[in-house]
Amino acid sequence: MLAALAQSLAACAAPSSTPEVTPTRAADFTPSEIRQPVVFVQMSFGPGEYTDEERRSMPQEYEGALLEELNAQAVLAREVRVSIAPRDARRDAGPALARARELGADHAIVVEVRVIRGPLRFCQGTRRQFQALATLWGQTAEVVRASDGVVRLRIAPGPTMAVFDLDADCENPRESRRRTTSEALAESVKRLLRRLLGS
Repeated sequence: MLAALAQSLAACAAPSSTPEVTPTRAADFTPSEIRQPVVFVQMSFGPGEYTDEERRSMPQEYEGALLEELNAQAVLAREVRVSIAPRDARRDAGPALARARELGADHAIVVEVRVIRGPLRFCQGTRRQFQALATLWGQTAEVVRASDGVVRLRIAPGPTMAVFDLDADCENPRESRRRTTSEALAESVKRLLRRLLGS
């Protein structure tokens, strides 16, 4: 199973020759419609070893980064909630949608963050490919209009939504830099909001 995981992660770490799946977007949707949403994030921990402290702190750090970035983008979220979900839990917009209506929010944004840790091969397709233990944060998201429950935007997982704690240097692997968890989570949030808000 670990070998299969390594291959899967390596596919994410390596440059992709196929285009990323285009997100589902309603024809009339514009990011400016998102003004006062509720944001529900479910973080799950996949294969790999994590300390109790990591399981406690990652959701807190993600929430802090999310609040900071929403504020920087002048998005006045009615509520932001980050929770730990079971590994095999499926995204359910129902609770976020109900809360959005309760608070008078315009949209419910439901985000899934999947954490995976394992051996990865970096710089595949180059003369300097190498393997290292790394952590991956992958994300998917869905924007649901509160008034009628219609999905306005759905972001599928793909290379641009994956953030690693290793910034691989393919010219000189020894110069590869480790990101801190805080740096990686902040980058994850920035990528998410760029896709959601078009910023």
